[in-house]
Amino acid sequence: MELTKHEITFDTDQIRSDVAALAESLGERAERAAGRAAEWVAPAVDRARTGADRLAKETAEAAKEAQERIEVLNEDTRSRAERAASAARTAIEAPGTVTERAQRATVAAVNAAQTPAPRKSRRVLKSLCWLTVAGVAAGAAYVVWRRSQPVEDPWAEEYWADSTDDVEDADAK
Repeated sequence: MELTKHEITFDTDQIRSDVAALAESLGERAERAAGRAAEWVAPAVDRARTGADRLAKETAEAAKEAQERIEVLNEDTRSRAERAASAARTAIEAPGTVTERAQRATVAAVNAAQTPAPRKSRRVLKSLCWLTVAGVAAGAAYVVWRRSQPVEDPWAEEYWADSTDDVEDADAK
């Protein structure tokens, strides 16, 4: 058995044209696939953006609420600290030994810090509410009274006018 060399020839122009056609075909398919993917992904992206916007708004509102609560807590903490310092200062100024004054100051400061601030009286708001309730009640009473009064019809004929005419006609006869 003898091996022979076969001559293989390539037409490079044909290969180039086939590769170009294949590349063009793949490019068109890639464009179609990208278009389909964009059509499929676009609604999901819109939903995600809408959800992210909603979550951002909710987060901003929650952060604002938290900031307001922190401010209230800071005011409460500051007022408690001021009351504790005042109570400690008063206890230290009282007569007695240094140990007794220190113990009284500690107890006074702890008690003052643990007691909540007195609630503000809202007399003006309460008064305004009661005045509003009284005004509404007075208005309702007036409406009931007004509706219970007899109604006179100004266009109705007076029933006694006919009877007096008949009496005058009878007297004249």
